[in-house]
Amino acid sequence: MANAFSSRAVALCPVTKDNFETVAELELHPHQRAFLASNSYSIAQASFHSNYHTRAICIDRDVIGFMMFVALDGDDEHGEYSIWRFMIDQRHQGQGHGRAALTILLDEIRRDAAATKVWISYIPGNAVASRFYASFGFVETDIDDEGEMVALLDLTVKHHTSVVTQA
Repeated sequence: MANAFSSRAVALCPVTKDNFETVAELELHPHQRAFLASNSYSIAQASFHSNYHTRAICIDRDVIGFMMFVALDGDDEHGEYSIWRFMIDQRHQGQGHGRAALTILLDEIRRDAAATKVWISYIPGNAVASRFYASFGFVETDIDDEGEMVALLDLTVKHHTSVVTQA
């Protein structure tokens, strides 16, 4: 899973010693910062858990975002994944790069023949996030213990999405 997977100009690449500092320095808009752990913290978490996977979101050689997803490993969670971090640097938001990156990540997860579900969470009432994830087939399920909206993508159901990527 560490190879780069491309969709037009956007690619998911491994986080390496060569791009770590750039990933760590990516910034969100000020009003978004409280909603996401730092990329450095996420990379540190992943270094201790073999089922945590990090990806730099790149355009050509430029790092523009970061993702971390987890292969859940509980007894009743085989084949389930959760996207724990997903951010696009403030300078690159609103250009379709997040949509392209999530499409690539979901394709990567689907390549696991055992994959059945993908979970994601976000702040309730975030209409932009709700519409964005719904466009991929995520369905809101409930509010978790931390007060976040939880949405589920059932990979066993065929979803029709209208994916638009920037040229």
